[in-house]
Amino acid sequence: MKGPHEPTYFTDRSLGKRFPEALAKAGISVATHDRYFGPQAPDDVWLATAAQYDWIALTRDARICYSPLALKTIAESKAKLFVLVGKMNGEQCIALFLKWQQRVGQVAHGESRPFIAKVRRDGVNVWRTF
Repeated sequence: MKGPHEPTYFTDRSLGKRFPEALAKAGISVATHDRYFGPQAPDDVWLATAAQYDWIALTRDARICYSPLALKTIAESKAKLFVLVGKMNGEQCIALFLKWQQRVGQVAHGESRPFIAKVRRDGVNVWRTF
């Protein structure tokens, strides 16, 4: 059961199915892309929805950081987006997030919205604020 200060993480389709399953198994509240959207839902739609529900959005799609429409949506909706970056397979991606989950939560609740942060092997850093 989700406590009053436990965030919900929204996982976009780039993270696949094993990633949110692993988070849920670890007791983390997860909202998945497939549960709320069709497979072709554009980034601006799920980003705005994640912001509306105060979900912390997670993606592996680093190209989103350079999409004018995605950047506009992040800015206007005041989204919190974390991009998992680096050459990793699915299991490594899960391990990386679980390693830095506490730091992701600290950034998500301590940084002024909107922002994009990157989760790397060496830590979590805010990449862009609006």
